[in-house]
Amino acid sequence: MTVAAAATMLFATQNIAAQETESKEVAMTETEVQAPVQDGFEKIETSALPEAVTNAVATDKAGSTVSEAYFNEELSVYKLMLQAEGAEAETAYINEEGKWVKIQ
Repeated sequence: MTVAAAATMLFATQNIAAQETESKEVAMTETEVQAPVQDGFEKIETSALPEAVTNAVATDKAGSTVSEAYFNEELSVYKLMLQAEGAEAETAYINEEGKWVKIQ
């Protein structure tokens, strides 16, 4: 009788440990997905764009609006997703002074 009780406790303990491990793995997977960074560019609010950048968009890309903005601190370059009515979305790169650049 004692052997049967010991065996039951052993199996119950192993099942509890297995369940705890599984829930920890799920939490780790969710955390990995929550930090998107694209090519070194981190998403920023379009309202945080410098005045030189917004002026360049208004002048050089008339009729376009910035739908999304990203910034690469290492390059000091903004990545802009521009949308003009009736046209496909365009990706453009611009530096802090408002000069358009090409990223290779």
